[in-house]
Amino acid sequence: MALTVVLGVLCVQTAYIFFITAGTWGDWIATTAYYDKLAESFAAGRLWIEEKPDPALLALPNPYDPKARSGIPYPQDVSLYNGRFYLYFGPVPALILVFIKPFIGGSIRDQYLVFGFMTGIFVLQASLISSVWRRFFFDIPSWLLLPGILVSGLISPFGWTLNLASVYNAAILSGQFFFLAGLCSAFSALKKPQISKGKLFLAGFFWFCAIGSRMTQVIPVGFMVMMILIWFLRERRGAPLHFNPSAAIVFLGIPLLAGALWLGWYNWARFDSVFESGITYQLAGVDLQKYQQELFSYRYIANNFFNYFLIKPSVDKKFPFLGPVKGVDESIIKFVDIPDIYFSQETAGLLYIAPFILFSLVPIISTFKNFRKGTNSTEQKDASRFNWVVISLFGSFFTSLLFFLSFFWAGVRYLADFMPALVMLSVFGFWQSYRYAGKSLLLRFAVATLGLALIGITIVNSNLIALSISSAKYREFNPELWRQLIKFFNNLP
Repeated sequence: MALTVVLGVLCVQTAYIFFITAGTWGDWIATTAYYDKLAESFAAGRLWIEEKPDPALLALPNPYDPKARSGIPYPQDVSLYNGRFYLYFGPVPALILVFIKPFIGGSIRDQYLVFGFMTGIFVLQASLISSVWRRFFFDIPSWLLLPGILVSGLISPFGWTLNLASVYNAAILSGQFFFLAGLCSAFSALKKPQISKGKLFLAGFFWFCAIGSRMTQVIPVGFMVMMILIWFLRERRGAPLHFNPSAAIVFLGIPLLAGALWLGWYNWARFDSVFESGITYQLAGVDLQKYQQELFSYRYIANNFFNYFLIKPSVDKKFPFLGPVKGVDESIIKFVDIPDIYFSQETAGLLYIAPFILFSLVPIISTFKNFRKGTNSTEQKDASRFNWVVISLFGSFFTSLLFFLSFFWAGVRYLADFMPALVMLSVFGFWQSYRYAGKSLLLRFAVATLGLALIGITIVNSNLIALSISSAKYREFNPELWRQLIKFFNNLP
């Protein structure tokens, strides 16, 4: 099994290097450097970006109105408050760079962070998938492990994200990396009769880092804390526990509480409010202060669901064959009015690009169907613990999805906020379906064929879309490769 995991990691890492370097294998295409700038500010004892605002910008009655500041230079993706520029992205990646930069020197641009966190996410996914297979699916053929690992790393939007490796994606991937690190630590801590308080403390620390990277991670982190409490309550129904649940909860809660206090201070020191991260003062494409009451609304849910899951990508007979399309901005439900602020970037529906996610329905339906069964036998206890894993992943996925479905801006990069949980559920659903086939060779063959076909379609379509959205990048930085790809695929019979 170890060889299978290593092989999967090598294959996926090769694809990641290809995307981040535009197929040059050595030239890391420069993007933004916001976290490097923030790290330099932290090292110098500042919380703001060193660059000073243009006096003309500060003289405006409302500098947050994009029309009013037209023609005035200013850095993109920053917040302006009290005459200084701040980053509204979570500070944890910059804190990491503070410790790294003295040993490396020079600027560490955001594409390196994107690659590092993406690699970390994949390794954690592969680790969790392997752990679940060893614990709950050891009775199915081991060759089913490799396809699951491959699709977990090559599903959309990961290639898309690497091709557009900016500060946005660095913050998203940092939050997702630390969330998964906490999930793996919690899963490891809870699988022994003697609970590991150290691993629970580590889970709490990682989850603080997740929230400190991306504030929206507070939603799945909160859900996971609730799931750990539920695990304690369910385990207490059986034999006496070999640990003190209260002490375990304290070990989990200490880093989360300390982190919350630190983040509250960080916000207050910048914006005079513990709850303000800078979004209100963001120099965005629209005046966010004008639309504060419309940033989140149930009225966006239908459109966002359609744009994320159901919109059909463009199809062409020429390479790269598939392409994203502009999302639907007008309400798809006639009696629901969408505020003018709503906007969707180019997108492609996941059910077309990554149909393998349909397998996620199997563990979700199975778990909720059997959740109330007793846990007296060893087999039932194992099933109950697997149910806990499934509900944890589903809750993490669904709570994050619901947040972004109600957000006024639809962007493919937001898929990375919940795709790891969804694809792992899909892998487990594929394995469960194979097990449900029982001893019937015909049924097992049919399930395996369907699963492998959907994995193949998902990997191919996801990466064709990733190439399509960044075709201009390849034409600029690696035109010969792009010409060869077009020539090769367009000459196929």
